[in-house]
Amino acid sequence: MLRRFSIPLFLLLLASAPLGAQTAALSALDALRLLPRGDGKRLVRIVARDGTPVPERWHFLVHDAKAENGLREYVVVGGEVVASREVSQFAESLHADDVVGADAVKVDSDRAAKQVQQYAERNKLTVKTLHYELKKAGAATGPLWTVACLDAAGKEVGQLVISASRGTVLSHLGFAVEPTPLSPITPAPEEKPRLPVIAAPAPKATAAPKIASAPKATPIPVAVAIPVEPPVAPAATPEPKKPGILDRVGSGLQKVFTTRGREKPPEE
Repeated sequence: MLRRFSIPLFLLLLASAPLGAQTAALSALDALRLLPRGDGKRLVRIVARDGTPVPERWHFLVHDAKAENGLREYVVVGGEVVASREVSQFAESLHADDVVGADAVKVDSDRAAKQVQQYAERNKLTVKTLHYELKKAGAATGPLWTVACLDAAGKEVGQLVISASRGTVLSHLGFAVEPTPLSPITPAPEEKPRLPVIAAPAPKATAAPKIASAPKATPIPVAVAIPVEPPVAPAATPEPKKPGILDRVGSGLQKVFTTRGREKPPEE
């Protein structure tokens, strides 16, 4: 089946295929994440050559206590680790005091390249390639980027030394005029442990306060006219009549007859 493909068609299919991770150029910190877990904590040095500005190959030197010289080098190319060895052209041996640690590196190589570009434009210099190296200058110092700047002929025309933890330029050999520097990186404050949130008990429902009602007004008595019947005068008692002459004569005769009747003896 392959014999039927013409050469132009085969090249067309090869060119249209996805390039994959092998041709991808990574920054230093992106390539560092490809190292085996835990080795980034023992990082001592990062080296790369001929970056334009991104290099094709990154060399990571880590302290390995199991190695005879305490050194292990990882080489990352195009998004994958292509080598892991106990020798390096950049160091003969490493010690625990040389460890930088990946967490201490806050400034990536792409930021360092931008600062080189600013210095080159301000001083009207042409920079073609960059050599990167990151390490500690001493046991008590933080990590530093040293970026060597080369022209088209491969001659070094300048060099920047940049703090890899804050991004400030510490020296600019070969660049007489300083441009407006990039803002330094402020390290994020350490996050304090959060206390557990305890839900407060719901407040008990309280009865609505009673509103005091105004005292009832005392009714004012109203005078009502009640009809009063006039008092009835008592009947006049007739005065006793004085006996007249006839009354006296009659009364005397009555007494006489009454007396006689009592004195009559019973019949035998």
